[in-house]
Amino acid sequence: MVGVTFLHLATEAAVVALAELNGIATERQHWRKGEAATELHTRGILTADLGPMLELLNQARKDAGYEGEDPDLGDWTSEELLSTVKDAVHTAEEVALAVPDEQGEGSADTPEESSP
Repeated sequence: MVGVTFLHLATEAAVVALAELNGIATERQHWRKGEAATELHTRGILTADLGPMLELLNQARKDAGYEGEDPDLGDWTSEELLSTVKDAVHTAEEVALAVPDEQGEGSADTPEESSP
């Protein structure tokens, strides 16, 4: 149950970050985030359409959390879900780090945030 919740939250966070950077509205509604994920895929920003995955993870989260049922992951294995979510999170991180800050530099150029 906790794993499904974290996968859902990580997927939503990646989609929202990428949507904000690309002028796509998400509002605070799960279905809008799914639409944004599909739009990000259509624009070539994400390699996979995460809209259906967001819907699946949201329902699995509800089933497990509210109903006490085992989450239904459809045709996905937990490893496939994890790999796809990791790819989306890495894409969001890369795009966010490439965005110039107020001084006109990419976020990765700040010493506090760069890795050794």
